[in-house]
Amino acid sequence: MARVAVAIIQSASTGSKEESLESVRRLASRIRGQPDLVLLPEYMMFDPTGMAREEVYRLAEDPEGPTWREFSRLAEKLGSCLLGHLFLRAPTGRVWNAAVLYGRDGHPLGVYRKTHLFDAYGYRESEFTEPGDRLWEPVEACGLKLGIAICYELRFPEVFRAQALAGAEAIAVPAAWYKGPGKEEALSVLARARAHENTTYILLASNAGPNFVGRSMIVHPMGYTLAQAPPWEWTLEAEIDTREVPEARRRLPVLKHVRPELYREATRSYPATTS
Repeated sequence: MARVAVAIIQSASTGSKEESLESVRRLASRIRGQPDLVLLPEYMMFDPTGMAREEVYRLAEDPEGPTWREFSRLAEKLGSCLLGHLFLRAPTGRVWNAAVLYGRDGHPLGVYRKTHLFDAYGYRESEFTEPGDRLWEPVEACGLKLGIAICYELRFPEVFRAQALAGAEAIAVPAAWYKGPGKEEALSVLARARAHENTTYILLASNAGPNFVGRSMIVHPMGYTLAQAPPWEWTLEAEIDTREVPEARRRLPVLKHVRPELYREATRSYPATTS
């Protein structure tokens, strides 16, 4: 399949789980076409801003819980692959920030647990989130080879380069990008940079809740914006053409020019991380 129809549900989450899920349902009912792939934002179950760890854990769910099943039914109803976002309970008393990819039949194709946590701008996601321990491996999903990264990981080029080298034609990015000076511009710059430097589509599903910027976007492998949503609730629909990926890589063969032997020493000197 060369042409892939994408729908991004730019829902608006609040501290209420039911209100947040109702935003998803309302926007899903507005999809006009027959998308191959539907994307939801990060934090769309509920907005954890200001919540204690115990409250986030209480509102989170176990795998195959009610929200998991609701996304499974939605994928089956739409006949689309669907990337949902969930808070899944971890055995540590914290939660995993998880993206779950469902096939057209509603069965899960895989789960990615966010590996790089947003401990910046005075926010500490690690207070209630357990980091994942491996990157997503791109999979075939409804017409394209799909990679996944989550929100803050847009600031880590290595996450995207690894998936591009593994054959990703598009990388889906659920995000809850907090508002603040320069933040909307940063989101746009980073999404376009990750697309251009890896010659891959970036499919950004960004939360439109009161604390977040919205502005979901679809970026071409050459780094220009094909479609973008406003800051409020929105359903963004567009078509991408996977034939554009090899063409971009022919014109701009950056992936062939990578020289990992030059970077190994630098990566060994990275500071140790804690969580």
